[in-house]
Amino acid sequence: MPVFSSTIIGALVAMAIAVPFSPTNGLETRFMSDSTHGAAASAADADADIRALIADQAAAWNRHDAVAWSSRFVPEAEFINILGTPFSGKPAIDGITTRIFASIFKDSHDSVTVQKIMLISPDVAIAHYEHAVSGYTALPPGIQPSEIGADGKGVLRTRMVYVLRRGKDGKWMIVNGQNTAILPAFKAP
Repeated sequence: MPVFSSTIIGALVAMAIAVPFSPTNGLETRFMSDSTHGAAASAADADADIRALIADQAAAWNRHDAVAWSSRFVPEAEFINILGTPFSGKPAIDGITTRIFASIFKDSHDSVTVQKIMLISPDVAIAHYEHAVSGYTALPPGIQPSEIGADGKGVLRTRMVYVLRRGKDGKWMIVNGQNTAILPAFKAP
């Protein structure tokens, strides 16, 4: 990733963290600066569009359709998976998604919960959401189920963070993503 891109993404994340969070049932969308009259309408549109993108990805996961799942990544996207492995460019993201859908996640089901969406500007946003993946045949080395589901089988929970950019065509696209496994609660001996 070019240094300039890393610097911009780092600055965006730092700005997002610096903004105070006032939860509305734990889920919200807001502008970093609400100085324009159209900000509320634009924020609502962005919220709906980004939530639809995330829902479309979950539906693609549940069909095990790697092409559809990765379709909203820009060509130069960066993605870090739950093992901390970076993937540079959409072809690499397509490739790893194809491999996991053909193997350990071929029978899996994903349920997502959007936690918050922050608009940095009218055309840049950061989304935080949680995956709950069940029905997998195995997990990557070093990863364990986050919890046991109602069916007695493991559920893998992860936290996804996306940096998104609205294109000239009005579509939100993923520029950068990081998925972090949520480990089971520590139990003291």
